[in-house]
Amino acid sequence: MKLTRQEEISLLIAAELASQEGKRLSLLDIGALHGISSAYLKKIIRMLKTASIVESKEGIGGGYILTKHPREITVLQILQAVGATKEMVPNTASRLCPLLPECLPQRIRQQIEQVFLTYCENVTLDQLVKKGNL
Repeated sequence: MKLTRQEEISLLIAAELASQEGKRLSLLDIGALHGISSAYLKKIIRMLKTASIVESKEGIGGGYILTKHPREITVLQILQAVGATKEMVPNTASRLCPLLPECLPQRIRQQIEQVFLTYCENVTLDQLVKKGNL
């Protein structure tokens, strides 16, 4: 399982907002901190906003903030907001062994993919930030 750049940045944005404990952040601040263009951040933040993970306020004291407490947002919800599906893993049917449908590499790949999906469903943003010490 490999995360796309968009999925990685969506987790980064959400983690930054979670680590600020209710303080609104601008995309310029996040971009400067991580060396990411504001245009790219805008594209991703729109998707997070559409999924009701973040909300924005314009003007003085404005910026972005999470809509819920970080313990109520899972990694999977963030990934799904930017286009990942519940089956976030590659289509294993296209990689079936030609000789044995249940070959060892196929079974290993499926087990790894299931562990990753379970992790994303069960780890909250709060837990992710605490583990990463942002």
